[in-house]
Amino acid sequence: MTARKRGLIAVGLILLLLGGYFLYSYNPVHAFQSTFNVLPGKYAKILANLRDSTRITGTFQETSGRPIAFMIMSSAQFAQFQTNTNITTNLYSLPETAIGNVDFTSTVPDTYYLVFRHGSGLLTTTQTVGFQRTYTSVDEAAILAGIALLALGAIEIYWGFRPTGRVAAPQAVQSEVPPPWP
Repeated sequence: MTARKRGLIAVGLILLLLGGYFLYSYNPVHAFQSTFNVLPGKYAKILANLRDSTRITGTFQETSGRPIAFMIMSSAQFAQFQTNTNITTNLYSLPETAIGNVDFTSTVPDTYYLVFRHGSGLLTTTQTVGFQRTYTSVDEAAILAGIALLALGAIEIYWGFRPTGRVAAPQAVQSEVPPPWP
């Protein structure tokens, strides 16, 4: 086996390993759990840099059973919210509740803000919130890269094992035909 063929096979195996790793290690689901305080007169925010079509699902609970408001805002909406906290423009919201279920899907890549605000009449209290959430997104580039690397690796290995040189065409066999009768 020539050095060139061994090189093709080695490169093919490396590409197969990389492609397999890309597909194996690709994890579209990321789960988080956090507990935090919403201090008197303040709000709590969680930043999430999301690609388009990322789904956020989860649940939150105010530990003492008092109502709390939840909103998801785009970066532009949050900038407005910071200048005037009375602005209620948001992409997703839940009414004041002690326990809430979140289910939101992003439409464009952006920094999204998950905001918790005090419930009515609770502005001067500290509220403690437990929030479990899962971000689910499909990274098409990682999937396509993994598939492409697997295909290229298979082609390289095929070329490495493929016979080289020309194969002689089979010679036509002449049959002996008896001479014609005079």
